[in-house]
Amino acid sequence: MKEKDLRHLSREELLELLLVQTRETEKLEKKLREAEAELAERRINLEKSGSLADASARINGLFKAAENTAKQYLENISAMKEETREKCRKILEDAEYEAERIRKGKPGDAVTKALLDEIKDFINEKD
Repeated sequence: MKEKDLRHLSREELLELLLVQTRETEKLEKKLREAEAELAERRINLEKSGSLADASARINGLFKAAENTAKQYLENISAMKEETREKCRKILEDAEYEAERIRKGKPGDAVTKALLDEIKDFINEKD
């Protein structure tokens, strides 16, 4: 409405227009507060998603470290297994040598042969 038109209105009409404008202003202020609250919530969500992305990256790093540790552990176990097999073979060789030495002193000793067979079976089970 133009200023000229406003001058021709009565006091009551002017107050009514003022009341309508006040209500409209209140509605707009309410919408503004709601929009500001929504914006604040979106900012919080963005910050959280950034934090979640950082946490996810850290967790992925932990999983990678755990995977590497497990891999290294399995490699160590495998190496220890080979060392143990070698030690067992050496013990078997020593036992066979000792058994042969004993056999020469006591030909046909069944107990010595049975022990050697048990040792061989034990080694073969482990392979």
